[in-house]
Amino acid sequence: MIVAKSEIDCVLKNSQCLLDETGVEAMFDKLAVEITRECEDQNPVILCVMTGAIVAVGRLLPKLSFPLEVDYIHATRYQGEVVASELVWKQYPSTSLEGRTVILVDDVLDEGVTLVKLKAYCDEQKVARCYTAVLVDKALGKGKPIQADFVGFQAGDEYLFGLGMDYKGYLRNAAGLYACPKNIEELLCQD
Repeated sequence: MIVAKSEIDCVLKNSQCLLDETGVEAMFDKLAVEITRECEDQNPVILCVMTGAIVAVGRLLPKLSFPLEVDYIHATRYQGEVVASELVWKQYPSTSLEGRTVILVDDVLDEGVTLVKLKAYCDEQKVARCYTAVLVDKALGKGKPIQADFVGFQAGDEYLFGLGMDYKGYLRNAAGLYACPKNIEELLCQD
């Protein structure tokens, strides 16, 4: 779906920056320290959860100075929309996970549905240990079926974009972390 430039401009103009580049760098430093402390002697497989975690993994990897392998897994509930639907599996890892420590790196933990299913997939592959790392853990006001082992930033229940997270498939390349206003649809109608 192609989104009009006027809509993207409106979203950018009306969104709140939660983390600027300095805050982003500090967040990745914190995640790297925590992951290193727990996993540096485990020769883990880092699994990038596509497409949202591509920036996270790209920024995190240079900060992890221990032996590791990298692969990816692609399962999505959004498919270019801002509302989640059923999980669609697009790609499984090519690396054997059996007996390995796996670190699933995802962009955001909201309802937890996707991360639960990804972790279950890893367990089915007979991993030795499966950790979860997320850039953002969203406070949704209800219990989640999973808690991430490593969290970069705690946020409210806003729709987020930037750092690999998208707005209708766009704005993944925003350098900071942004919260879309809850009334964005109204704002879009005014333009």
